[in-house]
Amino acid sequence: MVDLHRSLAVTGALLIAGATAVQAQVAVNTGTSGVAGDATPLQATAARWTGPAAAIDGRLDEGAWARAGIVTDFIQMRPSPGSPASARTEARVLYDDDALYIGMFMADAPDSIAAQLVRRDASGTFTDWAHVMIDSYHDRRTAFRFSVTPRGAKKDVLHYNDTQEDLNWDAVWDVATAVNADGWTAEFRIPLSQLRFSRGDGDGLVWGINFGREIARRGEWAWWSPVLPRVGGLVSQAGELIDLEAVRPPRRIEVIPYTVARVTAAPDQPGNPFYARRDGDAAVGGDLRLGIGSNLTLSATVNPDFGQVEADPSVVNLTAFETFFPEKRPFFTEGANIFSFRIGTDDHSGENLFYSRRLGRAPQRFVAAPGGWTDVPETTTILGAAKLTGRTAGGWTIGALGAFTAREEARIARTGVETLTTTVEPRSQYGAFSLTRDFRRGRSSIGFLGTAVHRELDDPGLAFLRSSAWVGGVNTRHRFANDTWETSGYLAGSHIRGGEEAILRVQLAPGHYYQRPDAGHIEVDPTRTSLSGAIGQFILDKVGGGNVRGAIGTHFRTPGFEVNDVGFQQEADQAVVFANLRLHQFQPRGIFRSFHVGLNPSAAWNWDGDRVWTQLGSFGNYELRNFWGGGWWAARQFSALSPGTLRGGPAVQRPASWRFSTWLNSDRRKSVTGALSASGGAQDGTGAWDLSLRPSVSFRPSTQLNVTLEPGLGRARNTWQYLGQPVAGATPVYLMGELDQTTVSLTTRINYTISPTLSFELYAQPFLSGGDFTAFRTLGAARSGDFDERFPRIAAGALTYDAATRRYRADTNGDGSFETVFANPDFNFRQMRGNAVVRWEYLPGSTLFLVWGQSRTAYLQGEPGDAFALGRDARRLFNSDDGFPTPVTNVFLIKVSHWINP
Repeated sequence: MVDLHRSLAVTGALLIAGATAVQAQVAVNTGTSGVAGDATPLQATAARWTGPAAAIDGRLDEGAWARAGIVTDFIQMRPSPGSPASARTEARVLYDDDALYIGMFMADAPDSIAAQLVRRDASGTFTDWAHVMIDSYHDRRTAFRFSVTPRGAKKDVLHYNDTQEDLNWDAVWDVATAVNADGWTAEFRIPLSQLRFSRGDGDGLVWGINFGREIARRGEWAWWSPVLPRVGGLVSQAGELIDLEAVRPPRRIEVIPYTVARVTAAPDQPGNPFYARRDGDAAVGGDLRLGIGSNLTLSATVNPDFGQVEADPSVVNLTAFETFFPEKRPFFTEGANIFSFRIGTDDHSGENLFYSRRLGRAPQRFVAAPGGWTDVPETTTILGAAKLTGRTAGGWTIGALGAFTAREEARIARTGVETLTTTVEPRSQYGAFSLTRDFRRGRSSIGFLGTAVHRELDDPGLAFLRSSAWVGGVNTRHRFANDTWETSGYLAGSHIRGGEEAILRVQLAPGHYYQRPDAGHIEVDPTRTSLSGAIGQFILDKVGGGNVRGAIGTHFRTPGFEVNDVGFQQEADQAVVFANLRLHQFQPRGIFRSFHVGLNPSAAWNWDGDRVWTQLGSFGNYELRNFWGGGWWAARQFSALSPGTLRGGPAVQRPASWRFSTWLNSDRRKSVTGALSASGGAQDGTGAWDLSLRPSVSFRPSTQLNVTLEPGLGRARNTWQYLGQPVAGATPVYLMGELDQTTVSLTTRINYTISPTLSFELYAQPFLSGGDFTAFRTLGAARSGDFDERFPRIAAGALTYDAATRRYRADTNGDGSFETVFANPDFNFRQMRGNAVVRWEYLPGSTLFLVWGQSRTAYLQGEPGDAFALGRDARRLFNSDDGFPTPVTNVFLIKVSHWINP
């Protein structure tokens, strides 16, 4: 590990020296200062509403508005940070015992206002916006944003960690807009019950606040309290709202009962006693939100239903690792930031100490009934879940979550045999607890997250599962040097318990591979009943102060680290060093409105000291003055060892390769827009390559309708795809195949917004993929630099194929016995997932869903003939009559939820 520490020191020295040299040559536009460090923020005054009750109609004609103080002089965040906004904007704030009222006036020519009617929480749509961001905790880290378009479409966003946002947060509030000869107005009514704040004590109550405006045709975003890229941060740059001495937190009780009716139409299965062509069911459940004190909220759910959630995209996963899918279920997405503890070195990896999709997952025990039928639940029932979230006046952010899932049983039937039941998922309890303390007005923090799982393993068939798992981690963050530098890091540990079979299964699992014959630092212990591990990371990051930014960091995880009981993790056994250096151009310059470019070297070793990763990457992103934009990432990945390729076998030499991705989008102001993304790469000396193209086109034929088509095409040739270890006497044979794979998809989205509270959405994705294996190889000299020595090819004369059984026989030891037998690995996968959703918010917080969902899935192993043929597979997906139909399941659902605020 000496090389690791030496590399980190050298990388850090080069980064700091490079940043200093480049900074001296870059002209920095200081613009208007945002709020940084201990700078005095701008202040807005809140006035008490007097006179008749407010009529939320967007007109601002009540007398109370005329007596309210006005804030104006907005400053651009883009395209010219620090410059005055191109059009006048005014904002005013009033309050009464129940709500906060914000009135905003946006001066503009009426025929120039972009007024697309979009569904709630829509993003990436060409329309003007007015924003109100309220930091009612006044921690300069967390804020609630309420946004509206000129047509009255709403968006509510939770901002956390200063710059991150959660679109899944929803509040119950009201807003109205009106367009007049001078521009447009927005009138907000935000109930105090939807905000979280500490009880005021006279003049001491102060909130953070900011007002924003987007002018779509100019690509302009301006804020009252300047939000400047050179400063860094978003919530921390807000102003202050004062004179709130009469504001008191209200009683907060919200009850949201629901009822749902569902009909499932599935394919006929003659003789199967568990299936009916039509199957109906109904259920009731509900959510409860209860204010605990002035700023804590208890949320509970009983028998939650997630039928209106959009389907996950299709994917063919040929790796050893699980595919990550983001959480979409409302109960878990709300407040998810409090329980987030990211552990991935890649922001897109999804690795986290807490992964809520473990709760209610598909049953983990596989059961089969050769010659018979099985009835296995698709998901595990969540009997109930509750969470307590909030922030105290002393700066503590608290989150506690508990959930109970049911024991799930599968039924097994065979002709002439009594139906049996067997447990496929045990009754389980899940818990997570988070505690974070902010210091120095939010510029420093320390936090803790702990998780626990307990399973009732009273069935011998569940011995492969861990009986319990605990994870605990501490993270910290500290900004200094006038908020231009930040250090951050974390340290966490895991401990799992179970029977010998369960812990052995972890040792042999992907990411651990204790059985590797050439590993000197790990070995399998079949008698173990527990396993522990640790993970840690440290980063020094320049986050503000000029055009040059950069970071250095190190990350490690021990071989025994395991959090997949209630977290998401792929690999263990790593020590990584990484860095990046970025040059930002925030002001328009030449043909560019803005751009940034950078370099990001990285390297990794395992705990045996083997170098498993070395990469030098470059990246960039830009927007042109004509509103086109794009970016790229390109990297040279140098030759290194791959401990996981043979999935428990010896480490093999992975050749150097080039990798890239690029993207381009047209002017989003137009009614027809397009985009193109491409990614791929090629390896040295193996002939392996891959290329993926994903164009898209969006049509906006009216202010209410948006249609997006996104076809996808992927081609790959992997000359050493792992296939397994087929039986070949006493000697293990590591079998590799030369794979030629084609993947085609078409993602379709149609959004039709009838009114701000009534919308129709359609999502559909037909997905086709097929793979032909044209040759086979075995393991030779694992660490040889020559591909043919590393994986010698099985000669044609040493390989036979039986078309009747779809099996190969190979002579892999040269004795002429054809002792290695394996199935034809060619595959053909067809799937279509989609749903259509009508969403009507018939009262604030109360919603009716009408949902139609359809799924089609078919998988063939050893497909005769070509594994992929676009026309043939498309016909089969939609049920051609050539003997290979695709089963179709339709689900029709009606769900009504009603918000009650007694």
